[in-house]
Amino acid sequence: MRKIVRTLQERLPGLRGRMPRSVGQRILADIVWGRLCSGLLVVVGSLCWIMIASATDRTSCFLPVPSLVDSVDEEPAEETLGALPTEALGITATSLAGDLDWWRYMQVWKSVATGEQASRRWLGLPLEEETLISVRRGRSSPRFLRWKSGSFVVVQTPHFEILSRCDDATSRRAARDVERLYWVWTQMYFPLWSGRDSVGVSLGEWEPDVSGVAEFLDRNSGSSLTSSARHRIVLLPDADAYRQTVASPSVAAGAAVSIAQSEGFYSDVLRTSFFYPQGDSASLAHEVTHQLFEEATDRPRRAKASSQTDDFWLVEGIAGHFESFHAMADQASVDQASLRRASLRRASVGRASVGGWDSARLQYARYQALIARQPIATIADLRGKRDAVQRHGSLAAWYSQSILRVHFEMDSGSVVRRAELMRRLAAIYSVNVKDFASLEKRSPDQESEASEPDRVDRFLMVNDEMIARYPVRANATVLCLAGCEVSQKGWSAVGRLPHLTWLDGSRTPIGDTDVERILDGAVGVEQLSLEATGISPGVGQVIAAQANLRELDLSWTQVDDALIGRLSACPKIETLWLTGCPITDQSIETLEGLSRLKTIDLQRTEVTSQGRQRLREANPGLVLDPLQLQ
Repeated sequence: MRKIVRTLQERLPGLRGRMPRSVGQRILADIVWGRLCSGLLVVVGSLCWIMIASATDRTSCFLPVPSLVDSVDEEPAEETLGALPTEALGITATSLAGDLDWWRYMQVWKSVATGEQASRRWLGLPLEEETLISVRRGRSSPRFLRWKSGSFVVVQTPHFEILSRCDDATSRRAARDVERLYWVWTQMYFPLWSGRDSVGVSLGEWEPDVSGVAEFLDRNSGSSLTSSARHRIVLLPDADAYRQTVASPSVAAGAAVSIAQSEGFYSDVLRTSFFYPQGDSASLAHEVTHQLFEEATDRPRRAKASSQTDDFWLVEGIAGHFESFHAMADQASVDQASLRRASLRRASVGRASVGGWDSARLQYARYQALIARQPIATIADLRGKRDAVQRHGSLAAWYSQSILRVHFEMDSGSVVRRAELMRRLAAIYSVNVKDFASLEKRSPDQESEASEPDRVDRFLMVNDEMIARYPVRANATVLCLAGCEVSQKGWSAVGRLPHLTWLDGSRTPIGDTDVERILDGAVGVEQLSLEATGISPGVGQVIAAQANLRELDLSWTQVDDALIGRLSACPKIETLWLTGCPITDQSIETLEGLSRLKTIDLQRTEVTSQGRQRLREANPGLVLDPLQLQ
């Protein structure tokens, strides 16, 4: 991989920015500047930490989409998009060395968002399109694929080469998506990125108090960001083709035994990612994150493999955190009319976010912590090399806890925790980040690890203010607010979610109207939990519309026999919780007809022993009353 030699690698911090020209003057200025800033930065940094800690639960970055020419006529309230990566660490125009490079890089992206063509040219972006994509007929595939000439296409972007057996539209969409992921990754993990030196050299002479970054780049039009070699991706047409490919000995060598059951795979041996088209970009984001940390960081060639680190939880956790990547509306998919209807401002077009309370992974973690009361793992609990982790007794729980831990470290508002996590990442990939003072932030009165589980519980807790600031996205597939501090006002702010597969509003005041609105148009709900909520029998029609429902929890609500009678429209139900409901033996006939029912709890209901016996006779294998209440 081609590497830029940093010409000013050992430069004094005072040589950054607008400084005198002679060497002697520069050295003297460095001494004075350093003494002036040493105290000032502590004060400013502390204030920034306080503001960021209370302002964000996600990171906002820029996408390479061309800016809209015309903004909307009306000016709705500005959306809260999250903190930029530099803002989250308190980095400003007065920062030094690597931090200043990072700040300058983000200024380039800000100017891209306002349509500055000089900034797009410096980044290597086309002026009218989001990214350059070329497609040609495939001739010779890598040995591990053994594909015949003409049986695939080669899709190239500035940073990726995709060997695809998908149709043209799918291949191009994947190319666009991986470029988006790449650019967001460079913004979030700039200190580890191999391109950071090129940024420092190209922007080192820019003086922000003299000119804007676009003006500077326009005057220095010969300067541009240098790209490294392309990263290789294999895109298969479907799940069967994917599993067949990754299970072959030439691909699976050295990989986990369960790799064929995965939805995406990055081989550090082959330096290649493998995917197939799916409903969302979570798996793509996960594996591309692995790939970029392995291939696009400023790591030595002979660095220790990331699989050998005792912090392997972070290798997987950071990729799981990046699954929460969400692209805002872009020019290709949103016209001016829909922008008005959605009350989106021009500022949100071309933005992406990573993290947030509504991230899919956090919904499961929230249930496990707040409802199931499963212990929250500490970093010490999670540590271990890859081979040891793969022998973990509950690998799924380990992954869930690792991803939760990264969300907490990155998104809880603690600059100290975020900096510590970045230092751990740098150590894993053997990247020198001593030039970044923001990553050295430590707190002398940092709370002990013994109190961490309570703090993670609080991090998972959602309230009305959070929902109002960061509304649930319309394409959400899972939502768990069970046990959270959400009032009727909070639920009223949750809109229609037609793609949901799981909704859990247990132990909150969610009512019939809320359920009806949220599930309007939803047909794929498989799990619905409304335990101890404000629902009434009137919600029966909405529940009956969920033909794919497999688990339903209506415990401790006022549902009646009439509602249970509607469940005949849900023949796939396997688990049914009716504990504490005022139902009677009139419901038994309907329950007998649920042929797939495996578990039901009828304790504290008005169902008699005779009714229970009828159920046992109709379904001999049924697990009845598993809760065993006293």
